[in-house]
Amino acid sequence: MLPTEALSALYEYILIISCLLIVAGSILLTFKMNFIQLRLIPSLFGMLKASYAKTDRDEKANTILPHKALFTAMSTTLGIGTIVAPVIAIHLGGPGSLIGFLLTSFFGSAATYAEVNLCIKHRKKTDSGIIMGGPMQYIQSIISPAAAKWYALFCFLLMTAWCGAQSNQLAAILDSHLLGDYRIPKIVSGGVLATLILIILMGGIKRISALSSKLVPMMFVLYLGSSLWILGLNLDKMGAIFSEIFYSALNPYQMASGVLVGGIFSSLRWGVFKGIHANEAGIGTQTIPHSMAETNNASEQATLAMLSTFTAGLVAFISGCVALLTRTWEDPSLPLGINMVAASFHIYFPTIGIAIVSMAVLLFAFGTILGNSYNGSQCFNYLTNNKGTHYYFFGTGIIVFLGALAEVQTFWAFTDLILAFMTLIHMSTLMINAFKKKEVLVTEN
Repeated sequence: MLPTEALSALYEYILIISCLLIVAGSILLTFKMNFIQLRLIPSLFGMLKASYAKTDRDEKANTILPHKALFTAMSTTLGIGTIVAPVIAIHLGGPGSLIGFLLTSFFGSAATYAEVNLCIKHRKKTDSGIIMGGPMQYIQSIISPAAAKWYALFCFLLMTAWCGAQSNQLAAILDSHLLGDYRIPKIVSGGVLATLILIILMGGIKRISALSSKLVPMMFVLYLGSSLWILGLNLDKMGAIFSEIFYSALNPYQMASGVLVGGIFSSLRWGVFKGIHANEAGIGTQTIPHSMAETNNASEQATLAMLSTFTAGLVAFISGCVALLTRTWEDPSLPLGINMVAASFHIYFPTIGIAIVSMAVLLFAFGTILGNSYNGSQCFNYLTNNKGTHYYFFGTGIIVFLGALAEVQTFWAFTDLILAFMTLIHMSTLMINAFKKKEVLVTEN
């Protein structure tokens, strides 16, 4: 048995290597595709408008409209992690960590384009008309079937664990002392959430995408609108906030607790890693719902997909700015996580602040668990050749329930390692493809 210190060091090195691989790979893809994330922005909103102009009658039996695929993917990237990750990163790495979120969002969007482009080109259809998509298909073609199976296994485990983590944070805020007499016991919220998730999952991608296309805009407007209102009330302080971000990124300093934060390494280490958690760019999980899009144009769907990465970066950065403004990230009496976000809103919305956060968290958690559960089911189906999916759904329901009762650290430590191994497989695939088959990587009209 390795000593605890050695295991901790090994864990840290694995995380750092996976972060560097995603960052380096995303930067290489950005230059390889001539900053495609900037060049295609003018086309992006036109494509979104065109998809909205279509009706459900334009969908085939096993596909969904492009914008519904986008919102289903966004339901996983715009989760509780998107609003909590920046607060955790600031607490552990200093305010300069927010720069890491901006970097992963900008360069990561190139990786998002590349992976969704590949998923549309490599998706397959079974004899019964079921679409088999996601990273497994192009990993199988570019590297090997064995690598694809390992990726599917890691992704299946990650999605299940992420569902438990989302349930945990939702249960924590609903059982918070800030709710007073309206607190909901974790066992109740976990049970209700698990039941609802199971019912919707049984309805398949059509039911999931229909709900996601309504939930995502609602939760985006609710949370972002409230956050921008707080920042708008403090425009005179924003200059100092931005100065603190850049100062922290360049100069380490000691917090009142004695912990040293800030500096280039600490800021980027936590900002980049949590940024990857927030937007999922380069991991490949976003491609799974996009594989079900009713389109034959890989470039158009890949362009739409970049909106998810941009949006996650924006929400995370603004959430971090709110935390810096309210200083809740420095409060030792607050548990690390969603309670810090709730405390920030409580300061500016004393009567309805906790209600806003609770509703936003409910929407974020519900949408993310739904999206992650679907992504996990596709990985499970790849491993089992489309057999026993209902067992996976029931298993996910159990994890969602148990996640509400568990310690959050259990889930985050588990997911960090799995995410690192997935990254090694997936980014290696994107890099091999980028330098061997450029025509598969980039298709523009």
